[in-house]
Amino acid sequence: MSDQSGSQVPTAELVKRAQRNDTEAWESLIDRYARLVWSVVRSYGLLPHDAQDAEQTVWFNLAENLGRLRDPERVGGWLATTAHYECRKQVRLARRTAPTDPAFLERPGGGDPESLHIDAERARRVRRAIGELSEPDRTVAALELHAPRAPAADVADFAGVPLERVAGVRRRVRRRLRRLLTEEYEWEGA
Repeated sequence: MSDQSGSQVPTAELVKRAQRNDTEAWESLIDRYARLVWSVVRSYGLLPHDAQDAEQTVWFNLAENLGRLRDPERVGGWLATTAHYECRKQVRLARRTAPTDPAFLERPGGGDPESLHIDAERARRVRRAIGELSEPDRTVAALELHAPRAPAADVADFAGVPLERVAGVRRRVRRRLRRLLTEEYEWEGA
């Protein structure tokens, strides 16, 4: 490394040297921009492990794309943009996580033992049918069960489906559940 400290070396020069696997240049880049990446990631309020994943992915992406940077002097902007993208991806993934706890579909009720048994059997069949669906249909089905009048925008956001596809996905889910429940009823009755 030259006699200039990492903080005095122009960013473009550090990027060029990092492209040649200069360890000191990499360390200087990380020292210079770690706080920027960290602050962007922290601003999303991710869980600690998700924040670490996003941060590590940003640095990995820089290593993978260092030679493709159009303007090496603007690597800070590239890192900030990449950090925002990775955090939004983490947020989307967290939203797509569908509840899998069977108790999620249970509805507390009262009544005589026979009614409770019939309700429990119906809920079991619905849970089993929903379990046979793939994502995002499974999430949409659970939402339809618990919030049938949920706005399409909320369903799209929660299930990770484009807004314009929500109506079609809802129809497909209802048809598929109806078919699965009918087939199960006919099979058990045979």
